[in-house]
Amino acid sequence: MLSIGILWVFLALMAAWGSFHFARHDPRSASLMKIGFAGSLLAATSTPFWFRGDLIGEGLLAHVLLLAFWSMIFFGVPLCFGLIVGTLAAMYRKR
Repeated sequence: MLSIGILWVFLALMAAWGSFHFARHDPRSASLMKIGFAGSLLAATSTPFWFRGDLIGEGLLAHVLLLAFWSMIFFGVPLCFGLIVGTLAAMYRKR
């Protein structure tokens, strides 16, 4: 579990630094659009927790959705959090 936590922190910090670097010169509307896109991905990631098992079934679609869900949990969530934090830091940075 410690290695997963280290990976999550590393991915989030990389995404935060990158989005901070590139969002410094963006207009406010573009930064808000980036935050909204990352927030919608986070919301889409949380929806499979609410599905019942009999709603999807046990076929090929269920396996594809499960693979997409867990890959988003492991890689997408820290990247989205890092993007949101880095963009907000760049938006409200005093120049």
